[in-house]
Amino acid sequence: MTAKKPISNPENYLKDIRRKTRRIFTAEQKILIVMEALRAETSIAELCRKHAIQESTFYKWNKEFIEAGKKQLSGDTVRQATAEEVSQLREENRKLKETVADLVIRYDIVKKSGNSGITEKYRKYMRLLPEEKLEIIQMVTRSEIGVNRTLRELGIHKSTFYKWYNLYLEKGEAGFHSSPSSGRRQWNSIPEEEKNLVVEIALNYPELSSRELAHKITDEKGVFISESSVYRILKKRGLITAPSHILISASNEFKDKTNFVHEMWQTDFTYFKILGWGWYYLSTVIDDFSRYIVHWELCRNMKVNDVQRTIDRAVKKAGLRKGQVPKLLSDNGSCYITEELKEYLHDNHGMKQIHGKPAHPQTQGKIERYHRTMKNVVKLHHYCSPEELKSALEVFVNRYKNERYHESLKNLTPADVYFGRADEVLKIRQQIKSETLKRRKKEYYKRKLIET
Repeated sequence: MTAKKPISNPENYLKDIRRKTRRIFTAEQKILIVMEALRAETSIAELCRKHAIQESTFYKWNKEFIEAGKKQLSGDTVRQATAEEVSQLREENRKLKETVADLVIRYDIVKKSGNSGITEKYRKYMRLLPEEKLEIIQMVTRSEIGVNRTLRELGIHKSTFYKWYNLYLEKGEAGFHSSPSSGRRQWNSIPEEEKNLVVEIALNYPELSSRELAHKITDEKGVFISESSVYRILKKRGLITAPSHILISASNEFKDKTNFVHEMWQTDFTYFKILGWGWYYLSTVIDDFSRYIVHWELCRNMKVNDVQRTIDRAVKKAGLRKGQVPKLLSDNGSCYITEELKEYLHDNHGMKQIHGKPAHPQTQGKIERYHRTMKNVVKLHHYCSPEELKSALEVFVNRYKNERYHESLKNLTPADVYFGRADEVLKIRQQIKSETLKRRKKEYYKRKLIET
């Protein structure tokens, strides 16, 4: 038996693996992918993840498809096209562009009427721009599914739509523009420099929603700006976009809600495939009350000893006081329901196990939601080694624990709740809000006094 030849250059070896495992798409497959994108049922990022392609590759195919049609994608450029074929292709291209434009308008309106990073509490106070009202009128009047159904899809009341429609018939698009104001400024108007600050931070952190930006500005810049105001500022400048990933929402809640940190932990496995290395399994322990990631580690297997090791390290990291023993909630995976694990947890940590209802992942909704959110971000890239994946996970977990604002935690970070800073942070925010409003009122009356 001959010995394997040692790898002289690891970099060339990895390139060779990528080259041999590279997927070749046929012309028909490219066309189907581009047409799927034109239907606008999913985002481009989600579509690229689904088919395991880079976004740059998709946009290259999309450009070729629009400019030259099926013949360019299939590589049939040898024969010179006739004048009739050229005219036909131009007409098809024109119709395709019109279809794409119409789909973009429809998708944009539906997107703006949905969850664009602002909570349900403030959505009813939002105002549409004149251009958006005109787009909605055009969309409804051209709709093939009827006025009532279209308005229900958009979430717009029928009386509101007909008010806009009658105004449009009477005055045209100009009727949507507000009448000229008397120049009077309200005392709580947001100064221009604060609006510019919102735009600057939004451009630096494009992944944050309006809600997250509002609280980030309050915490880091010491300026209070409400969620709805942040939304309006960004919307006016065209910076409100659809989320690049989809989050899971649990339909039911755990009936016995936790009331303090370390009352209950949730644990679960999720998996990643690394090219050339095979499957790796991420074991995570999350505190139910604060959503703080107590411990995580990447495992080669998904067995009882992996669960035991994860819990041991989580207990050590948490620094639990004597008598402070959290319950452990998990699903009914084979590694969690063994008698061996039950006895180990009881004998070594005094822990009580709780299992979710079979085929009901909502019971473990917090860790399921975390896994979905994490995968939507981490899996945007390909990893060639476990070390690369660990580095990406470490960056995400750090941001999730210390920087990401959770609406269910009163827009605090898990670290704020876990380390007992919640009341202090909320008190500081309230002080900042009060001081910001007092300052705006003072500046308003000062300006008014100068003008008079």
